[in-house]
Amino acid sequence: MLPLIFSSSLSADRREELESLMFFHPEQRNHQSRINASIMSYGFPKVIQETDELRIGIEGLEVQTLYAFIDRGANSDLAGVVVYTRIGDDTLSLLHIAVRPEFCYSRGYKNELVLVRVLAQLRAIAKRIKGIRRLSILYAGKEIPRVCV
Repeated sequence: MLPLIFSSSLSADRREELESLMFFHPEQRNHQSRINASIMSYGFPKVIQETDELRIGIEGLEVQTLYAFIDRGANSDLAGVVVYTRIGDDTLSLLHIAVRPEFCYSRGYKNELVLVRVLAQLRAIAKRIKGIRRLSILYAGKEIPRVCV
């Protein structure tokens, strides 16, 4: 498997790459109803630059962004992004997720399981947050409302 590295930081010079992944993904139309449901419930995501780093923000909501990178030595490829927030006292909710097309299961690097590895990392994060016992995920056209962490 390709080495996958997770970070909450993305340098500002990668804005075009992030926007392409989040807002112009070629598979987006296949998940349009779930994307729209998340936007209607939580708000529209936008890229925010803070000093020399980027994050995804949603007006009126405190969200976190997690980036997944394929380590290529001196460089790293942005492979995926997850936007999540805490809802209620005990639940972390995944609001948006995108994996670069060539790392999707239906294309190129099938055996890298980038989506599965990103979700596993989010679950690991949820386990480390005091009071979080559940993970709410919109995925594959259906809602998995509260997976225990």
